[in-house]
This record gives sequence, structure tokens and C-alpha cells, in this order.
Amino acid sequence: MGRFLILGKEERQKYLFQMLCSRGQTVTYCNSWLDGGYDAVMLPPAKSVDYLEQISSHLQAGQYVFGCNFPQDAVDSRRRQGIFLVDYMKEEGAAYTNAVATAEGAIAEAVVSGKETLHGKPMLVMGYGHCGQVLAQRLKALGGNVTVYEKDREKLAIAQAYGFQAVEAEAPAPYPGREATAAISNCALAVPTQAGSRLTAQFWVQFLYIFNTIPAPVLGADRLAHVRHDVVLIDIASKPGGLDYAYCAQNGLNAKLCSGLPAKYAPKSAAKLLIDVIESYFNLSEKGEAL
Repeated sequence: MGRFLILGKEERQKYLFQMLCSRGQTVTYCNSWLDGGYDAVMLPPAKSVDYLEQISSHLQAGQYVFGCNFPQDAVDSRRRQGIFLVDYMKEEGAAYTNAVATAEGAIAEAVVSGKETLHGKPMLVMGYGHCGQVLAQRLKALGGNVTVYEKDREKLAIAQAYGFQAVEAEAPAPYPGREATAAISNCALAVPTQAGSRLTAQFWVQFLYIFNTIPAPVLGADRLAHVRHDVVLIDIASKPGGLDYAYCAQNGLNAKLCSGLPAKYAPKSAAKLLIDVIESYFNLSEKGEAL
């Protein structure tokens, strides 16, 4: 039997607490550190780095800390202390499972934020990683006219193979307060795209829905100046997102940064993903009935 501490008052963490308890584990669920000699600590995925800073002085050798987006230097330094930081999304299969809940949440946000159906509408998915791939497929299944925007040419080739229009991303112009430092991709494969010269205003103005998954400043004033006045901008990149929100506010654009979508729209499914990862590190025996 393990001793676990779950931090963060969100629905996903609540379900994780219930699932661990049903497996006969000793679990403490609260919003700040309580001493207890834990085998593992589960941080809220959307705020893992913040919580890690808060509890860092309490951690001891032999403990596991589960969360997301841990800086590599933190992982390395903690490992030297005998503390193991486990990123849920880097475990086998987890990123795609999480992408399903994220994509469904993004579509829900678009439906609520927009004034028209998704069917038949021109839409852009920026980034074709785990979330972008699942999101593009879901939007296409709903009848959307989907274009994929991606820098990685191998991913562009995959998008084309699945029947999407593919446009090779170009380097964005940084906007005030943001640096264009995050890489969008790391592979290369020759593929015919619409790249070459800079994308024109006619490219950006065609979309009624734009979904961004790229954690970099890819939609600054230089591009937002050309989008439709009634465009719906759904940003699911990790904070601070990929849009110039100051520009959006000043110009009345319908833009929304949607972080933590799995916890908001599918907290039970999201918790199941987390416990599957935890179970790969600890032997958890099911005692109660399935939730």
C-alpha cells in the first residue's frame, strides 16, 4: 500500500483521489503541503511547475512527483537528490490520450464562442503535433474545411496523406513582451506546400475558425491584422499561449486562451489517464467498484 499526496483543487484531481482510494491506497487530498511521509506527490498538471516550487523544500529522497512540463534542469537536479519527477505526458501513449480530451474541449469552446456551425466552415489548425493531429481529424469529421499549418515537413506530409490542405509555417514576427524562441518542429522531409514567400493577407482572412496548438508567439499583430472581424480564435497552447491578446482586446477579436481543457470537459477521463501512468510506477490493486 502506498501513501500519496494529491495537490490542487480541480475536478481531475478529485477523481484521481477517488480512484486511488478505491484501490485501497492511503491518500491525502488538499491544496498545500501536509507532512505525511509520502511515496508520491501528484501535482495538478496545468500548474505543476508552480506547485513544485511551493513544495520543493519538503521533498525527500525516494519520492516520486507526478506532473507536467517540468523543466529539464529541475528533473536532473532532483534526480541527483534521489527525487524522481515524472511527466505524465512523456509516458507512452499518454500524450495522444490527453490530446483526445483536449481536442474535444477545443471544439466545445469553438461551438460556444462562435455564431455558426462548424460544418463546411474554413478553419486553420496551427501545429500538427499530438493535439493538432487529433483536433484536425475531429474537425474534419464534423465537416470542417481544415487547413494544417506546420513547420515540420514530415508532419506536413502526414497531414497531406490524411487529406488536409497543408501550409508550411514561416517564422513569426515577435510581438511586444514575447520572444519567438519556441521551435515548432525538428524534422525535415521534402513535401510540396504553399511555402516560399510570406503568406499574404488573403491567406489569413479566409478562416472563420483558427485553432492554435503552438506554444510560441505565432499570431501577433502582423497576422491578426488580416484575420476576419468575426473569426473565432481558440488557443490551446500552454500559457501564455500563442496570440497577442493585447491586440485582440484592442481590436475586438474573439480570442480565448483555453488551458486545462481535459480537466474542464473530461475530468474523469483525464484522471484515468493519470492513474494509468501512476500505476506503471506503483502496484495499485483495485478494491472498490469502478467509478
